Amino acid sequence: MSAGVTRLAESSWTQVRAALDAGRRTALFAVGSTEQHGPHLPLMADTLLGDALVTRLAPRLGDVVVGPTVPFGVATHHMAFPGTVTLDTETFQAVVLQYVASLASHGFEAVLVVPSHGGNFGPLAQLLESTGGVVGGARFVPYTGLGEFVAVLERVGRDDDIPPEIGGVHAGEAETSIMLAERPDLVDMSAAVRGFDGAFDDDVARRIFTGGTAALSDNGVLGDARPADAARGARYLDALTDLLVAHFAPVLADHR
Repeated sequence: MSAGVTRLAESSWTQVRAALDAGRRTALFAVGSTEQHGPHLPLMADTLLGDALVTRLAPRLGDVVVGPTVPFGVATHHMAFPGTVTLDTETFQAVVLQYVASLASHGFEAVLVVPSHGGNFGPLAQLLESTGGVVGGARFVPYTGLGEFVAVLERVGRDDDIPPEIGGVHAGEAETSIMLAERPDLVDMSAAVRGFDGAFDDDVARRIFTGGTAALSDNGVLGDARPADAARGARYLDALTDLLVAHFAPVLADHR
């Protein structure tokens, strides 16, 4: 098991039983994606982001067991780019339901879910509404605030004079900086490019979710990856972790 974090996939079943018997009844996992991230980032960028966030989040929430990040999400809007693997909304929701129900069947009483891919936020919000926040007898607590998530990235970027159009919403400066901080070995800055760098308003969002990312950017980048910086990437991760702590900590306090 990783130092300081109990990871479900790295544990034996007897270790999981011991954790449950010791009162560790909260589980946490992320839902990422396998999808294009421009010519400079790996397809697993969102999954790596999920791993990074739950690794930082777990110690700050207390006795939380971390489950493996789901590497597939709702990424139909990236299917024009080879390598992207998508689930439809219903399949994605079924996977999350089965994951949470499995944990609940073993005795976990609360399951926290962190989306690290934009296309997963809406389906999780729908799932929260349809389940009433209870799956298999366990509390189902997903984070669903996409607007807040993006706003945190924009705030950190502005502190370094990076406008939102450059930070971008996909494979731009923000995500590239995060990957430089987390997995620089998988980033090819010699291939970093500018993509669509206009304002991301409601009209642009509709164009993406009707015509796909390729309707705006032929290289798959929404933003400009070239100004990316590892130190700023670490600040993005810290700020996102703070956001998630503020969301989940009160929920766990009420549960306990």
